[in-house]
Amino acid sequence: MMQDYQHEISLIKDLLKKNPEGMSVTDISKALEKNKNTIGRYLDILLISGIVEMRSYGMAKVFTLSQRVPLSAMLSYSKELIMVLDNESRIIDVNDNFLTLLNLSRRDSVGKNISYLNPPGIDIHELLENLTLELEEKVNTITFQINDKRSRIFKQKSVPTVFEDGRKGFTIILEDITEYVLAEREIREREERFRMMAENIEDGVIIMENKKLVFVNRRLSEITGYCFEELDKMDPLTIVFHEDRKEATRRIRMMEESKAGLSELQVWILRKDGQTRFVSARITAVQHTDIRYTFIILTDITELKAKEAAVRLSEQRFRMMAENIHDGIIIVENGNVVFANHRIADITGYSDNELTTLKSADLVSQKDRDKIEEIINNSRPGSEKPGEVIILIKRKDGSRRSILGRVTSADFNNTVTTYITMTDITDSTESEKCLLDRISALRN
Repeated sequence: MMQDYQHEISLIKDLLKKNPEGMSVTDISKALEKNKNTIGRYLDILLISGIVEMRSYGMAKVFTLSQRVPLSAMLSYSKELIMVLDNESRIIDVNDNFLTLLNLSRRDSVGKNISYLNPPGIDIHELLENLTLELEEKVNTITFQINDKRSRIFKQKSVPTVFEDGRKGFTIILEDITEYVLAEREIREREERFRMMAENIEDGVIIMENKKLVFVNRRLSEITGYCFEELDKMDPLTIVFHEDRKEATRRIRMMEESKAGLSELQVWILRKDGQTRFVSARITAVQHTDIRYTFIILTDITELKAKEAAVRLSEQRFRMMAENIHDGIIIVENGNVVFANHRIADITGYSDNELTTLKSADLVSQKDRDKIEEIINNSRPGSEKPGEVIILIKRKDGSRRSILGRVTSADFNNTVTTYITMTDITDSTESEKCLLDRISALRN
């Protein structure tokens, strides 16, 4: 009976081979002079086995031979790892790529149950755990540990298979996706590192793609008071003060026209709660393929702005005091004159510009220069008493003036600053001399 079955199958296959356009059940039964029901059962077997294909034309069903690639050819030329199992998990066939990975020969594997394979130096327990006797296509991702040092990652596909004799099994196809998975994992790790950095820096971060907001960090929300969803629905420039908005718009437009570059500006912004903050915005634009990336780094410098204002106010007060006292003041830092008030010009008769080019020999004698140098050298930062010296200077108009000089020093951040005050004591010196002359005359 089995021989009749195989014989009838061969006749149908030969008939379909001679009629590649296809034949219906009625055509085949007439050609072979067989009952239509019998031909129908044989065609069902061939259809399940994948030997024939069926196409429907209205009510008619047309059968043709399948255009199949021999299993041996598929195993030999495929770059994937392929293993064919029967319904009892016995290995029917396996390609060389699979055997090379398992480090096994064909004799050690074909005909054996896959559960009994013991490949040296490789752990395939994930493959065995994902095997299923249910004849339905499944896809999993598995990992093979090799010699406890490295791993290979595969996409496992289990495909239901029907053999020519009608028996059922399944084919395991493994695609090596190790490099893809590792590359994807590295990208995720980089993204995670970037996100950790972006969420923990003291600056606010905004990232836009083609003018669409795609990322803001937590610090940006703290600075502005707005969350990502709120910022996404509004123009970020609306939080900038009206006085600064025009300049910010101009800078952004310039960057868009140049297609790249860096722009930095400082603006006042209005927070959601109504508070004002002063921020430094650094904007970078980069064109990559068809995407225009805009990166905005926002630093809250409100406190720094307040400190700078306090320093400027302190400097202004000092300058007003220095310019309005009766004594001349000279400030020297590390040997260089950094400040001289207008009273110095009044005492010497030389203008500020003339004083910068004036030689000391034109102003004081060598003896007095030695006195000044000695006082400055002996002046030490932190001294309780200033050094004092009385010298005689020659003004621009040739007249002589007696000057009382006081010298103090301070050391701050490795910078030695020397403060010199000059008091014109000519009148008091002359009065004292006249008084002494009168006393002497009275004694005589």
